[in-house]
Amino acid sequence: MRFIDRQFTANVMRTMFCAFGMLYIYSPVFANDELTKGLYAYQQKNYPQALHYLKPLAENGVLEAQRKLGVMYRHGLGVEKNDQLAISWYRKAAQGGHVKAQNSLGIMYRFGMGVEKDLNEAVHWLTAAAEQGDGKGQENLGLMYLDGEGVQQSDTAAVKWLDKSARQGHARAQFTLGLLTLAGRGTAKDQSQGMSWIQKSADSGYQKAAEAVAKAFAEGLYGVEQDLEKASYWYQRAGKKLQ
Repeated sequence: MRFIDRQFTANVMRTMFCAFGMLYIYSPVFANDELTKGLYAYQQKNYPQALHYLKPLAENGVLEAQRKLGVMYRHGLGVEKNDQLAISWYRKAAQGGHVKAQNSLGIMYRFGMGVEKDLNEAVHWLTAAAEQGDGKGQENLGLMYLDGEGVQQSDTAAVKWLDKSARQGHARAQFTLGLLTLAGRGTAKDQSQGMSWIQKSADSGYQKAAEAVAKAFAEGLYGVEQDLEKASYWYQRAGKKLQ
């Protein structure tokens, strides 16, 4: 009986160990640990190691891992560049509500990368990202309204989304919003406010904005006092010479 009891106890312990082991493998704590390792490897540009950690997580539905795989296949980082696979992983993450994946998927549809160009799908995914507060999604949606791509052209809607993005520090949105404000398109015409947005964009390193600031100083435009020294500085920032 004692032998049977010991054997029974050993079998129970083995069963419990296996059960808890499986629980550990698929637990959120373990997934988070593996995700951290994968994202760190990605940050260090160790893409084979990143793929090692991220792919199993992506296959088990971890949204950030799915998005990162989309990025890796989109740009050929540690894998052969494949826009179709990029689309596939972006879509999985986007359908799960990942805002950056929604923005990326919208861009892929907008320009027909790895998928047939579909402006309606582009607007759908960019709107999903924008409405969740993603600055890039707001910027890209604003530009679609500005150009009337997949939506009825609307300066007012463009300004609405570009303003949200600009306030999050996105330089292209700041520059475009500045130009619209200078022209009074979709918002009240205001030279001071318009140049303020363009200046913020230039300060962030956006070259088109730096050139616009340089020209304003060179010619004394939009209420800016002419200053050739400052114009020369901003032309240099724009990678150009004073005209």
